[in-house]
Amino acid sequence: MDIPMHMTTFITSYWGMYIAQSVIHSIIASVIAECAILAWTIGSPQVKQSFRLMVIVLSLVSFPIYQFFVPRRGDVYFRLSSLLDSNRWFFIERWGSMPIFIVFTAILAITVIIFIIQELFPILSDLLRQMRATTQSAPYEVDSEIRNKVAEALDGLPFDDRLVEIFDDDDLALFSSTGLKPMIYVSTGLISSFSTEHLQVALAHEVAHIQRSRKPLLIFAYLLRVLLFFNPVAMIEFRRLAHEEEKVCDDIAIELTGKPDTLSEAIEMLRPAPEDYEDPGHRGAERLVSSIEYHSHDLLLRSRAARIGRPTQDGPFWGVPIIVAMALIICINYFVV
Repeated sequence: MDIPMHMTTFITSYWGMYIAQSVIHSIIASVIAECAILAWTIGSPQVKQSFRLMVIVLSLVSFPIYQFFVPRRGDVYFRLSSLLDSNRWFFIERWGSMPIFIVFTAILAITVIIFIIQELFPILSDLLRQMRATTQSAPYEVDSEIRNKVAEALDGLPFDDRLVEIFDDDDLALFSSTGLKPMIYVSTGLISSFSTEHLQVALAHEVAHIQRSRKPLLIFAYLLRVLLFFNPVAMIEFRRLAHEEEKVCDDIAIELTGKPDTLSEAIEMLRPAPEDYEDPGHRGAERLVSSIEYHSHDLLLRSRAARIGRPTQDGPFWGVPIIVAMALIICINYFVV
């Protein structure tokens, strides 16, 4: 199967080379970062976030920086002596004379679809849900026992109980909003199901998110992720970074409450029930996506609960692995065109 002429022209254009090298560079960066984490036995989620962010940033800027300082990287002579020439690789035919470029394009297209369905739509949905929760007034008669239970759970936490909004919902729902006036929203279902201690550690986790929002790492990383909406590796690394953020907030919650076992139990209580994996209201692709999301959420909760109590602090020289990994990535990717 021959690649159409307009596709061939696009491959050799600036943006075509940018997309191709961005993805290939991100694969190499991700592998090296993962090897560095394993080789140096890095356990701190904050340090792991630095590696995840490094992969995303280098994937975004490596190609234009290389081309700015060494424009000849796109020349035929440079490609002949490079470690990997993506153009020649794209024209290799596999799986019944199908060029690899077609497969590569299909992967990018699937990544874009996943980005729209699993990232843009859920973000908009969550924003609408939070807007409904923020505009929905609390029940006219909030049970005094419920209100007192929340106040007792917040005792000792650096958060004003007047900034906690209780809304009437049987689901175990708890989330926070940031900004000039941070708020924590908690459902009556969660308050009723959790003991005071379990409620305290759950609220402490949300307090940690609010404290961390003053250093908006995830927002910065997500903006970069949006620019790399076509890059499957950037998508994976951003999700890993977001998962590490949950673990960072778990550690802060433990520091605030001193109750690691209680936090582990609270996380287990938040895991979806088996019947939630198969929603009878969903059909076809919607059912599959829902099942994948539930399993992904459950896997994250299990990993969070399992790590609590394990030592995760790395030594004072944790920056050395990042510098070494970055230097190695920059040197190798320079010869990957």
